[in-house]
Amino acid sequence: MALPILNNATLHEMTIPSTGKTVSYRPYLVKEEKILLQAKESNDDKMIMRSILKLIDACVEDVDSKRLTSFDVEYIFIKLRAQSTGENADLIYKCPHCDTQNDIKVNTNDVVMSKDATKVDKIIKLTNDVSLEMKFYTYDELVNLSNTNKGETSETFEIIKSSILAVITEDERIVFADENTKDQDAFIDSLSSNQFEKITEFVAEEMPYLEYNETKKCTSCNEDYKVILKGLNDFF
Repeated sequence: MALPILNNATLHEMTIPSTGKTVSYRPYLVKEEKILLQAKESNDDKMIMRSILKLIDACVEDVDSKRLTSFDVEYIFIKLRAQSTGENADLIYKCPHCDTQNDIKVNTNDVVMSKDATKVDKIIKLTNDVSLEMKFYTYDELVNLSNTNKGETSETFEIIKSSILAVITEDERIVFADENTKDQDAFIDSLSSNQFEKITEFVAEEMPYLEYNETKKCTSCNEDYKVILKGLNDFF
C-alpha cells in the first residue's frame, strides 16, 4: 500500500514588484525547506542565494527566477515564508535608549516595498544627444558576484554595468549587453564624474527594498522606540 501524499498545494496569488505581473504560488514544503537549511549550514553565501532561487522556481508558477530583481526575490521569499511557516517573524531588536535586546514579533503583512518599481523613471540624460535607459539588476547577477573576491570597486562597476539596459543616441538605441566587455568598459571609463554619479545614484537610491516601520515599547526602560527594518537580512 502506497503512503499518502500530504498537503496538496493550495495556490495563492502575488504581484511581482518590478513588473506588476500577477503570479500563482504555493507554500514551500519540507523538501524545499531542507534545501534552505542545508545551504544555511554550509555558511556559503552563494549556496544560500542559489537555494532561494531554487525555492522560487519550485513554488512560483510562470516566473523565471534568473530575471527577477533582488527586491523581487526579497518580496517573493517573504510571501512564501508567510504562507509556509506563519505570518509572524520573531526578531531581536536593540532599544536605542538603553541597549536592551527586545524580543519582537513582526507581522510580514505589514512589510511593504519602499516604492512602486513600475513608476521609477529609468532614463538618465548624460548629454543633449546621449541618454541611458536603466534597469534594476537581477538577483542572479548578485549571486554571480558573491564570493568572487573582486573587491568592492570592481563589484560596484559590475553592478553598474548590469544596470544599464541601453545607450540611446539621436540615431539609435544600443543594447548594452550586446556589446563586448571591452567596449562596455571603454564607455564607462569615458564618463565624467558627474555623469557617473548620476548612474551610481540611480543604482543606490532608486532600487526599491522591503521595509517595516513601527513603534514598540522597551521591556526594560519602558521608552518607545521605532523599529526600522530594511531588506531581507533585517527580517531573517
